[in-house]
Amino acid sequence: MKLNLKSYLGISLTAVLLTSCSAELNTNIINQADQASTLAKDSSVDEIANYLSKIARDDDQMKDVKAQPIEGKVTKALPKFNDKQLTYFTYEALDNNLYGDLNRVVNTLESIGSNNNINLVAQTDSWKENNTARYYISKDTNFELINSQYLKLGSDSEDSGDPNVFSTAVKWAFSTYPSKTKWLNMSTHGYGFAGIGYDDNPDNSMDIVSFSQALKKGLGNQKLDIVSFDACLMSTVEVASELKDVANILIGSEDSTFYWGYGYYKTFSKIAQNSNMKPSEISRSLVLDVNNKGAGNQTFTIAATDLTKTDILEASINDLSKSLRKALTKERDNIFRALDKSKPFAMGEGIPFRDINRVVALLKDNVKDTDVVSAC
Repeated sequence: MKLNLKSYLGISLTAVLLTSCSAELNTNIINQADQASTLAKDSSVDEIANYLSKIARDDDQMKDVKAQPIEGKVTKALPKFNDKQLTYFTYEALDNNLYGDLNRVVNTLESIGSNNNINLVAQTDSWKENNTARYYISKDTNFELINSQYLKLGSDSEDSGDPNVFSTAVKWAFSTYPSKTKWLNMSTHGYGFAGIGYDDNPDNSMDIVSFSQALKKGLGNQKLDIVSFDACLMSTVEVASELKDVANILIGSEDSTFYWGYGYYKTFSKIAQNSNMKPSEISRSLVLDVNNKGAGNQTFTIAATDLTKTDILEASINDLSKSLRKALTKERDNIFRALDKSKPFAMGEGIPFRDINRVVALLKDNVKDTDVVSAC
């Protein structure tokens, strides 16, 4: 089967690992800005673990940072509502060096606020202990202060990298606030298949398998319309493969990324005016709004992926992988020349992701094997 990417990838591509091409996956881009996706070679979880240990923030960098207080209006019970058009739940796993993003996230959502048609809810975990909370986000125009109601959580909810904590949060959000459209956002550090939801106190995170299992448990028989990752390196085939049964659309970046505040504001402003926006319309809006020139310092690799339409891509990548392995003995230098000429999205030394579209083009130019060329 020919890897005719343009026939189903829209404007951008999804990230894949060459060494994992035969893994089960389902991924397909629907609406994106001019982005690319990635391939990696010779990578392993052990290498990534070693890399993460090298780049872990030095204790000296964070030792003077005090535990971050919870802002807002504490309550013993958050409001509950019957079915609405949309529930947006953001899981803010920011008990790490991203803790400063927390207030910006909530304040941005407060600028729109929940209304009769949409629920904006959050579970937040900031730096150090005793500051995990759940919010029902209401409209407020004070960008310096959070004014929404929050329910303080106990110590059993402080490890946001624990799959059980995450699963419980998902169940709370989508059972307490039922809706036609269900959207989960992850705001945290991300490392593709290696992990999501990094919590420094304690030192914990979820790999993509445990994340997917926890998400499925929390949702029960429900399925997300959208899952978005305001986190680096999460727009990959491995991630899409694990989430295909629990979500319809994935939004994320193949490369590093920054806080999507401007995009959130613009997109939620549109939803507030038209709560009947389809998930595909919401996804397209967010991708384009985040990458708008007014969004500030962003990387332009954010894409929306239709997780329901990727069997063809999976089969095509598998065919390409098989042909490459078969040709490796005679074409090794040419294959790796093609990889080396493509731009890496590095997770660390020896752990790069590469753009599959670019790699395919370079394989055509550098490899003579007819099966490889045909698969491209």
